[in-house]
Amino acid sequence: MTVAGPLIPHCLGEKIMRHLLSNPVIKSLALAAMASFSLPFSLNAQIRYELVVPEVFGSQINRAGTRGNEINENGETLLNRVATFAVWKDGATTNVVNANTDYPASLSRIGAASINKFQQAVGTKTYIVRDDNGSRFDTFPFYWDPSNGLVDLDDIGARSPLGAGSTSLFDINEVGMAIGTSQNFAGEDIVGNSAFAWSFETGRIDIPALDTIETHSVTTPKAISESGNVVGTYRLFLDSAAHYTERAFLFEPNAGSVDLEDFDADFFQATHSTARDINRHEKMVGELDQGAYLYDLAKRAGHFIPAPSDSAGAIRAYALNDKDIVAGTAEMRDSDGHSGFSPILWSEDTGTIDLMPHLEQKLAGILPEGVDSLDCRITPKSINNRGQISASLETQASFSREVVLNPVLEFDWNSMTPTSENGVRGVLYRHDKAQLEGTIPASALGYDIGFECSSDMQNWSPIETENGAIRHLETDDSIELFLPFSDCVFVRPVLVTASN
Repeated sequence: MTVAGPLIPHCLGEKIMRHLLSNPVIKSLALAAMASFSLPFSLNAQIRYELVVPEVFGSQINRAGTRGNEINENGETLLNRVATFAVWKDGATTNVVNANTDYPASLSRIGAASINKFQQAVGTKTYIVRDDNGSRFDTFPFYWDPSNGLVDLDDIGARSPLGAGSTSLFDINEVGMAIGTSQNFAGEDIVGNSAFAWSFETGRIDIPALDTIETHSVTTPKAISESGNVVGTYRLFLDSAAHYTERAFLFEPNAGSVDLEDFDADFFQATHSTARDINRHEKMVGELDQGAYLYDLAKRAGHFIPAPSDSAGAIRAYALNDKDIVAGTAEMRDSDGHSGFSPILWSEDTGTIDLMPHLEQKLAGILPEGVDSLDCRITPKSINNRGQISASLETQASFSREVVLNPVLEFDWNSMTPTSENGVRGVLYRHDKAQLEGTIPASALGYDIGFECSSDMQNWSPIETENGAIRHLETDDSIELFLPFSDCVFVRPVLVTASN
């Protein structure tokens, strides 16, 4: 639940209310008008995204890798340090996990990649092995949950004869099935990789490679659905291992692997294709050449995601939630011809929205001097059903951070007037809809607007009973709401998950 802005008392006498309204700060406070689950009408609630830079023990976390920093349905995200990782939510660190174990080598780094709603997490640990043959890196996966702690899975992947290897897990679904890759070796030489799915119950399940040249293949699974279907990319080789094009694939446990162009030749015709995420409804997102798409595997039907109106080129779809809301990036150009990549959000209800204008004010306070918003790339990694987006922030100035894009309520009343209606004392609130420009309808992200009240600003409860004296009037230009005085001293606005 997201709370927007400061609080104001509701049951104020007329004299006190007039005094407060003379204060422009108090006057601008956002006060939500009703609890949508209890009242017979719905206000035109709007959302903006805020940029949050998580901290662990007061330190911002640099981006550790392209596969880290996933956010789950509880709003928990993973933050990687060198020898530890943390589980972070709403400004608080709930767990800090130390990577050191009894493995007979020196720990180099840890990378926690994915966490599901049951707090099952997977990732990789890298150790430096030193012996008479020299020094080398050994990377293998781990599993973690709060009850069982950190479990090394160093026997899943292959290693060279000297003991060097690289096996990773980087996505876990809600039923505990993960996906990963393992380096392939011909003696000491690396000959690509192999992909697999894994769980404690099934062990390793290999995902067949779709193309091989001279024993060399590269397959990269990106996401796994609750049913166990895997989407990702593989290398379709041209004339050598160094020359290839990237292609999207689908792996179904009962059918094996297939190039998506073979799955649906009419839709997936492209030189370059990717598949980056899949939701529980078996819908997936990715790119076909320079265009982003949403595709329904069950219906074998898809469509392209339109670029923002001022887009300068490529559009990419990185993440998808169960409400078919897509997070990605688009190449944008400003009035001076300067181009860069902005984070975008798309749904059927909203169309494609450039999120950079929501974030520019916060970015100005954290970016290195001389770096503007188009000089940084904010790349979504995942989006949960609450609309929260985990992402990486990168600049050419070697500045990088793990960040969260968080939806917050944007709803200000222009005036609050003490008055009476039908003999009932209360407050008449008025909102000018012109202030909604550039925001996102809360309903499009699955939210309603509600309000909670408290007598001490410590214990809050939703307004659950309908009051027949409440009046609501909404026109194309404004919203008016009359709220009778009640026993509630303080009122605050909240976003609540829509009942439908």
